[in-house]
Amino acid sequence: MNANVLAVIVLYNPNIIILDALIKSIIDQVEYLCVVDNSPSPAEYSVNQLLKEHIHKSIYLPFHDNLGIATAQNKGIKWAKDNGFTHVLLLDQDSLLPPNMVSELLSDENKLVRIGYKVAAIGPSFIDQKTNETTSAVETGFLRTKKKTVSSENTLPVKSDYIIASGSLIRISTLDTLGGMREELFIDWVDIEWGERCHNAGYFSFISRNVIMQHSIGDEHINILGKIIYLHSDFRNYFIVRNAVYLSKDPSIRWKLRCSMFLKTPYYITLFSLLSKKKIYSFRLLLRAVMDGLRNKMGKGYFK
Repeated sequence: MNANVLAVIVLYNPNIIILDALIKSIIDQVEYLCVVDNSPSPAEYSVNQLLKEHIHKSIYLPFHDNLGIATAQNKGIKWAKDNGFTHVLLLDQDSLLPPNMVSELLSDENKLVRIGYKVAAIGPSFIDQKTNETTSAVETGFLRTKKKTVSSENTLPVKSDYIIASGSLIRISTLDTLGGMREELFIDWVDIEWGERCHNAGYFSFISRNVIMQHSIGDEHINILGKIIYLHSDFRNYFIVRNAVYLSKDPSIRWKLRCSMFLKTPYYITLFSLLSKKKIYSFRLLLRAVMDGLRNKMGKGYFK
């Protein structure tokens, strides 16, 4: 199969300098680029200026509202389907691709398909730009997620229960079979839920041993007892807690992951509240997140 890849970059109030570096790192690796902008007041002029020299192979789709990452990804996926692409490459605005990443991922995907795997998504290893921490493959456990080191000792990619959305290469045929991203989740747990759905259907996600991408997680980070904790805004923490509660009720999710989500919720509430600059506000907001998850108040939820 001849691959025809559409890169989908999702924006939210982007740093134009960082976005410019991302576009330059991807534009020659794919057939076309789709930029979907979730910014309530999008910087249309600035983004269009960045895309000006690539006008023959790019499109800019601003929402003029924050509709959530799942909706933005689905917009790009639909555009790929409508225009005959075989793959989408999902990207966040703060990633940076190494040379030949897309061709390496396609090569690894072909290896896996030839030996009989149903591939949900394949993505690179990544290094966090803030901490220099490298990614691990994950295996869902009852109380904790087991991490597997990704090394270059073997040529085949390493299997992971799910991979982060940014940098993930997905076949359109897979999305036709298993569906796109669940828009009611709005932001967090979107990639994990999709990976879980694929796993239940016999499709597996993989991390390439041959490709390393730079990526940025969270707003800041701190080190507690040797463990790196990524810090997000109270806005993001609301969705982490709400969606964990919501998905812990979903019978389509494996029981191990559902139990893990449910049991970690008090930990999330305690940790996020203590680390927030507005501790009382954060605690009340996260209790609201629990109630919204229980009552299926999804989408923007509290922030509508």
